[in-house]
This record gives sequence, structure tokens and C-alpha cells, in this order.
Amino acid sequence: MSTYVVVDNEVHNGEEYKKYLELITPTVEQYNGKYVIRAGEILFSDTTWRPDRLVVIEFANKTDALQWVTSEDVKPIHDMRRANATSKLIVIEGFEEY
Repeated sequence: MSTYVVVDNEVHNGEEYKKYLELITPTVEQYNGKYVIRAGEILFSDTTWRPDRLVVIEFANKTDALQWVTSEDVKPIHDMRRANATSKLIVIEGFEEY
């Protein structure tokens, strides 16, 4: 079942965050993920929630998703994100039809 990583980032240090983006992008493919949403324009909202930079990454299964977020190899890059943005990250399983 597809599993998604959803990240809401409020970027505080744009220059360093760009360096993070260059490093994190190849790791998504390395762990069999693909970007579904990557900071696209929000067209409508019926709430006060206004993410600065919303990202959704799809992984084929929860094992790949969880390995990507917990990998010791990727940890320093995730630390860069947290150092340069207020970041909220969740891993959520997709819908499975019965």
C-alpha cells in the first residue's frame, strides 16, 4: 500500500534551505519515493492554515517511507531541514480499497 510523507515547512533561512533541497532530492529516489506535491501554489483554503512550503512524497510502502525518515544516512539532511525551517512531518498510509 502506498504510504506518504507529508511535510509542512515554514522556511526561515532560504539560502541554507536551498542547500538542503539539493541534498534531500536524490535521497527520495534512493528510497523509491516520488514527489506528488512540492510547494505548489495553494489555490483555495477554508481554514487559516497557510503552509509556507507543503510537500507530499509517495512511497510504494510504509517500509520505504519509514526507512527514508529514520535512515542514519539521511538524518544529517533532515537535521538541515529542521535547522532552517519550522517543520512538521508525518508518515501516513494511503487508502486501501477493499
